[in-house]
Amino acid sequence: MEALGSTPFEHALALAWFDDRLTTTEFRQLDILQNSLNLSDSERANIEADYENRLVEGTAPRGKDANSLAQWIDAVRALADVHDDVSNVLARRLGGTALRTGITRDGWKAANTWLEQLGLAQPFAEGCWFVGGIVPPLSTVPLALAPAADSLGLLN
Repeated sequence: MEALGSTPFEHALALAWFDDRLTTTEFRQLDILQNSLNLSDSERANIEADYENRLVEGTAPRGKDANSLAQWIDAVRALADVHDDVSNVLARRLGGTALRTGITRDGWKAANTWLEQLGLAQPFAEGCWFVGGIVPPLSTVPLALAPAADSLGLLN
């Protein structure tokens, strides 16, 4: 899955605007995601303002279908709702897998930015640098981590 933004919330905005309109249902779904990501109103406003500027310029990415936003929010909420040990292990394993295959500077920056909004940047970094030992590779990538995995070249 290609990231449609540099963060999970920005990605959701692109999915919400897939048909060049934002509905109240999609707005409420974005509220749910904002809460799941623990984004403040000002953080959300900044992300939305940047995206809206790109919409006006015609450079904003957009999703492909109506169901994508709900699926995306469900995936992020599932990752946020599991015990921290589970999500941390997934992020560590993603980092370890990236290092095994060869991590680029750009891939590191993109994945770290992505995982920061999910609260998983620290375990991702630990996995990349084998802090606490070598972790097994990630065999299946959860949807919420797929854009980060793609930026690391793991989904090719």
